[in-house]
Amino acid sequence: LSITGAVIEDWENWWKNPDNGDFYQFIGQDNILFHSLMFPSSLIGTGEKYTLVNHLSATEFLNYEGVKFSKSKNIGLFGDQAKETNIPCEVFRYYLLANRPEQQDSNFTWLDLADKNNNELLKNLGNFSFRLLKFIEGSYNKVVPEFTNDQESVPYCDECLKEIYAEFVEYVKLMEAVKIKDGLHK
Repeated sequence: LSITGAVIEDWENWWKNPDNGDFYQFIGQDNILFHSLMFPSSLIGTGEKYTLVNHLSATEFLNYEGVKFSKSKNIGLFGDQAKETNIPCEVFRYYLLANRPEQQDSNFTWLDLADKNNNELLKNLGNFSFRLLKFIEGSYNKVVPEFTNDQESVPYCDECLKEIYAEFVEYVKLMEAVKIKDGLHK
């Protein structure tokens, strides 16, 4: 609450407007008591109409190379250090989401980061993107054609769209349930 007030002049537009959206809060397991009981109780105790958390997602611990992260002991990788590696932030984002300790502790390792980058991001997503672009280049003279639902030219289109939509619906359900790892792998 105080950090919002420090950076956003109109902080009450969010914090005192509970009908304006859903409040998702992501915390570590060591903060459950405060964020699920003490903080909401404090807000309710003011008698004012504060936005209360709708979805509280607590994770287990993320360890670093098999050891508990510790800022004071300089064990782990922290934002400034991650930036200094020159590894794109998207790689770290993907890795941290794919490795998110939703049901049990997980472990950050440099070998696993490299493996997920090379075999999931580059090999799968990168290869798919490259093949799609090469297909468009070779089949459509580098221009993405307008979508048509012409059954004669694309007879499988309806079934394909149904399958894609079903996958999308499942993805949305997983994300709304804050099952981020499962949604990411959908």
